[in-house]
Amino acid sequence: MLTRALLVTHALLATAQAGAMTHLALVTLGFLRGGRQKLRLGRVYALTAGILHGVTVGFGLLIYPSYRYRVAGLFFNRYEPWAANLFDVKEAAGLFAIPLAVGLVVLGRRFDATDRPALPAFALCALGLWLLDAFCIIAGLIITAQRGV
Repeated sequence: MLTRALLVTHALLATAQAGAMTHLALVTLGFLRGGRQKLRLGRVYALTAGILHGVTVGFGLLIYPSYRYRVAGLFFNRYEPWAANLFDVKEAAGLFAIPLAVGLVVLGRRFDATDRPALPAFALCALGLWLLDAFCIIAGLIITAQRGV
């Protein structure tokens, strides 16, 4: 029962994260095109997305032991090994994205789109995290559709 509640919370956090990341990606593309009018939104989305990524990964780590035994161990490894492999890739992508999330939190606190050296780093963190998060969310939905916790 607790694991299901954690899984639903994890999914809700991922949904909020998807919204923040998509908004941040759009604002960042505007910055790269020379726009400067949504600077405050860029800062807010960067902090929100970076923090949400960390919290979402944290909830995923809480669910992991139950998944590893109940879902992967008893079902996926035997009947659907592709789903177990996809989950492992998803987990690696989520963990690989942590430095990008930290970068967003650090850069987002005082980001100024007119600061030429900071813009490429900000864009790399924002768009890289968006890509990795999008993959993780889609992979998580596919995996959960096969067999939830």
